[in-house]
Amino acid sequence: MTPRIVVTPTRALIDQPLQLSAYDLMPKQSVTIKVQTTDDTGAIFEASALYEANQDGNLHLASTAPLSGSYKGIDAEGLVWSMERIGKKHGDYFNKQNAEPLTYSFTLEDSSGKLLDTAHVHRKFYDDTVKRVPVHEAELVGTLFHPDTVQAFPGVLVVGGSDGGANEHAAALLAMKGYSVLSLAYFGTEGVSKDLENIPLEYFQKATLWLKAHDAVDNTVSLIGYSRGGELALLLASTYDEYQSVIAGAPGAYVTSGLRNTIYAPIPAWTQQNAPLPYLKFTYTAKHFLNIGKSILTRKPFSFLPIWSVSQAKATDLDAIRIPVEQVNAPLLTIAGEKDECWPSADYARMVQHELHGKRTDNKHLYYDEGGHFLAFPYGLPGMPTSTYMHVGGGMIMDFGGTKKGNADAARETWRYVQDFLFEHTKKTSLHYS
Repeated sequence: MTPRIVVTPTRALIDQPLQLSAYDLMPKQSVTIKVQTTDDTGAIFEASALYEANQDGNLHLASTAPLSGSYKGIDAEGLVWSMERIGKKHGDYFNKQNAEPLTYSFTLEDSSGKLLDTAHVHRKFYDDTVKRVPVHEAELVGTLFHPDTVQAFPGVLVVGGSDGGANEHAAALLAMKGYSVLSLAYFGTEGVSKDLENIPLEYFQKATLWLKAHDAVDNTVSLIGYSRGGELALLLASTYDEYQSVIAGAPGAYVTSGLRNTIYAPIPAWTQQNAPLPYLKFTYTAKHFLNIGKSILTRKPFSFLPIWSVSQAKATDLDAIRIPVEQVNAPLLTIAGEKDECWPSADYARMVQHELHGKRTDNKHLYYDEGGHFLAFPYGLPGMPTSTYMHVGGGMIMDFGGTKKGNADAARETWRYVQDFLFEHTKKTSLHYS
């Protein structure tokens, strides 16, 4: 009989679990399974592992740990989340913002490297039950995804982080669960500011009111932000009483400085009523520049935590730049990884939790011991490669922290928490929710 590799389902949403098996092998035969995919930039990501078939000549990844390879332990989707960019010493960031499907190509090889079989699966973020609507009106830039029916659904505004653009893929997936989701761009793409600099809070207020009034929305809007978007979500929710619920992933606790050409600069990120908001100045020392230089020379990933520590220590009035989260009048979910190396999001989340202690009983705060920066919606989704490093040019590699497994486990769990939290606080019923 001819050896076969079977991956199911062959076409499904990205968050639907994969099942991978191999059949008709020799008893106890050693085989290698590889998988490849590409991100939005065309970069190729790959993982592989060596397995041993059972006595019947079959192999099921849901019950079999690899002998060696890209991941350890039993995990049906271990090959997927452990993919790394080919040719990069420390892997790389998996760049995904558009809502186009991902194709995962699997190969089955014997111990000599002979190809035995192939399989391809297509992982979608939405289907024809959801409508995609580009938004270029009322000075807003983004994309609205909503169920393609006459029914109105709870609205969700999604704002991303320091990479700019809009997270269309995540918004589309959330729309499949029965929401009308606006993925809003606020810098780094056509029609909005080039840099994260002097962005008016009124822009987001306008987007919130526009979404709330849309025919596809039931007059409620929840807010989801991540990283710099998590900082922004807390800032917006403490400024405007417009949100049904708020989710802040890898959040900040302070208003921080803007970015110019993706680099922190002594410029305000946000304004309100045409006035710049005070911010935490990103402070480099000679030691930091020396360590960055060493990192480039040794190709060792660089953590920004020491710079944040010095920046906070040198700030003259931290209370003036602290986000007044005690003014948030909506249920709040924060999500953070204890091993975040981009900024101390777990410490910031604990600050937020402390400020809100006793204020209301429906807030939730999640912490993940092995989680880094990219561990939750919209940057960490189940069924996708995880990211712990990013090659940012000039030989510099940013360390975003956590382990690939820690981020993958957190992505799977937090995706359920995000859905449950939204469901609880929008009190909706939907056939899409499962």
